[in-house]
This record gives sequence, C-alpha cells and structure tokens, in this order.
Amino acid sequence: MSPPQPPPSAPPLPQLEPSDHSPQLPASAGLMPPPVPLYKHPSWSPDIFRDEAWLRRKGNSKKRRSKSVTDEDLDELKACIELGFGFDSPEVDPRLSQTFPALGLYYAVNKSYNDAISKPSTSPPSVVSDCDSIPSPIGSPHAIVGPGDNPRTVKTRLRQWAQVVACSVRQNS
Repeated sequence: MSPPQPPPSAPPLPQLEPSDHSPQLPASAGLMPPPVPLYKHPSWSPDIFRDEAWLRRKGNSKKRRSKSVTDEDLDELKACIELGFGFDSPEVDPRLSQTFPALGLYYAVNKSYNDAISKPSTSPPSVVSDCDSIPSPIGSPHAIVGPGDNPRTVKTRLRQWAQVVACSVRQNS
C-alpha cells in the first residue's frame, strides 16, 4: 500500500484591492443598527374614549391660558364628590387645586353657602340676597363674571357656578 497522499490544496484567494466603487464601512460596522421602535396598533377597546380624553387633557394642561374652569374640570370634581371624597378642609391645598382646577370655585361657593347658613336671619327671605349688598372685587373667587365679559362666557360661568352650588348643597346635606 502506498502512503496517503495529502489532499490537493485549494488555490489561494485573490486579494481584493479597495476601489472607488466598493462601499467603505465605518469602524463601527460590526455594530447593529438601532432597532426600529414598535408602535401600538390603535385597536378598539372600551377604554379608548377615556384614553383619548386623558391625552387631550394632558396636552391642554400645559397650554392652560388662565385659571378658568372648564366643563371637564367640573365633571372631575362632581365625580370625586360622588365617589365620596370630601373637600371639607378650610385651607385649599395648592397641589390639590392644580389637580382639580374646579376646587377653588367649589371652596368659594362652599364658604359662601356655609356663611349664609351660619348667619341668623332677622328679616324674611327676599329676592335680593345678602351677597348683592357686598360687592365682590374683580378677580376674587366670588366674582363669577366681570364687566365686559362675552355673554356666552357669562352664561357658561353661571351654569358652572350653579353646578358647583348643587354639589356643595348635596355635600352639606
């Protein structure tokens, strides 16, 4: 028998010279490109309306023009009161007032209501209330409307005031 023959060697690979047409890879070519972020498919769920309202309010909270109360603010306050949360503290917590913008109006109405109940009435009830004899300064919590306000704004504020009065009366009875 003859000794084993080494296998024939493969021809050497030719060395490629860089050309102007070949792509030059950066030194970090071994790293993977950043992953593409995943996006949630907006499918329907029973909470979609709540989520949309939350996103709308979240975006609007930074753009709030003034300290005016919106209908959504009143709905939040009424819901909290219906759930049993009490806002009986005589002092308004600023952080809580930022969370519930209608709370300032609620405290003002509640204070006026409690003051009216605690005053002994010596005269028969009349159409003109005690509040009419004491003017409220513009910008105070008791001033619902200001001179020169748009009639639509006046109507909205009066409606909101009536809702807060109803909440306050329900809370105190």
